[in-house]
Amino acid sequence: MASRKKADEDKLKRRRLARFRFKHLVHVVICNRYWITEIEDREIGNNVTRNVAVIDRRLTHKGTLTIIEKKILNSPPEARTKEHRRALRTVLRKLECLQELTADQLEDLAACATFEYFGPGRVVLREGHHPNAVYFLANGEITVSRLRWDSIYLRHNDTPCGTRTRGQMFGEIALLHDCPRTATCTTATDCELLCLGRTDFDRILKHTLLERWRQLQLALERFDYFKYWTNDQVRECCLLSRIVAFEPQQKLPVDGDAQYTYFVLSGQCMILQCLTVAKVNGTSAYRLVPIATNESSTDKQTSTGEGDDPTQSIEHRFIDVGTFSCGSVFGLGEPMPHRMVVARNRVQCLVIPRGWLFEKQQNVGNTWQRIRMKLDMTIQRERLFDLFVRDQHWQRYRKALVRDFVRQNPRQNATQLADVPIMCRVEQGEI
Repeated sequence: MASRKKADEDKLKRRRLARFRFKHLVHVVICNRYWITEIEDREIGNNVTRNVAVIDRRLTHKGTLTIIEKKILNSPPEARTKEHRRALRTVLRKLECLQELTADQLEDLAACATFEYFGPGRVVLREGHHPNAVYFLANGEITVSRLRWDSIYLRHNDTPCGTRTRGQMFGEIALLHDCPRTATCTTATDCELLCLGRTDFDRILKHTLLERWRQLQLALERFDYFKYWTNDQVRECCLLSRIVAFEPQQKLPVDGDAQYTYFVLSGQCMILQCLTVAKVNGTSAYRLVPIATNESSTDKQTSTGEGDDPTQSIEHRFIDVGTFSCGSVFGLGEPMPHRMVVARNRVQCLVIPRGWLFEKQQNVGNTWQRIRMKLDMTIQRERLFDLFVRDQHWQRYRKALVRDFVRQNPRQNATQLADVPIMCRVEQGEI
């Protein structure tokens, strides 16, 4: 009787253990369904061993991390080999917020960072809670919100105030300043995160981020635009902005799809305007060619025979029309037709996202629109063309005057134009 009772108990334990393992397996599948869907259905069958082999062989991934890299991040730090850390360093270097770190810092991060996945609508950080980790967004989008007091309904509302996208970091403010969480971070899509605990953060990143934070605050203090900003605005700006250096003759990305505003901290940038002019053959007359803003306007010019007129030739003239020096601001969305900004010497700029800068809190009195209007009014193609024509008249008059003087007074030496240093000829417009 006792043996039968014991056998029933053992059978019940095995059933419970099997049920527990099945529930655990279902939970693992649900948590990893995001990347499991990457495998095509036709490759998945009833053979579990084969399915695992297919997944392991394909190494498919969404975003920054592959399945094998997620497996490494989920392993204990002491189990990560040198090859594992080297593979993780390559991944970490791809994240925008970690590109300025040293090789030793990346090595330390590769040894202790962990992987976490959150589905849409999950709260990662809660405003007012105690901080214990910082997160790096490998894939997905995070919505940042803060509690705002509603004086009408007499309650706090969770108001969105920003987003974080792939390659950005969040959750570091509370760890840097040893305070409760300053905002709530909620996943807007499927998100893959790298997590770094508070102890490891203090050891690896805190000193570097504090120094970067101090430099950004000093940069903001140099501009009167930010003098009346609140501490929250300054903190948010330090999170989103960065300091970028440009080498001499390097073009700044302010045209096309650029979404950043530039505040010059040091150095000078020149504004180059390309004027497309048509010169009538046999004469010295020029005509300004309109900018073809799209393909239809270009086709229209061709159909009218304007582009194939044999009596005129098209020329492109680059004119240095101005300089952005220390304290200047540009990249506010001003139109840049046939225009570019190039560094004269080594330039350092404070770069701030334009969309955030144009939000109501940072754009009191439409400050940035007024600056953009001033830039638009300062540089006008028609006015530049008039100056170009006047300069051409002056060049022709000067050359004719020199030629007449030389003809009346022949040269007493054999100096040729090629003997003049090229920089002097550039200054005098001979090239």
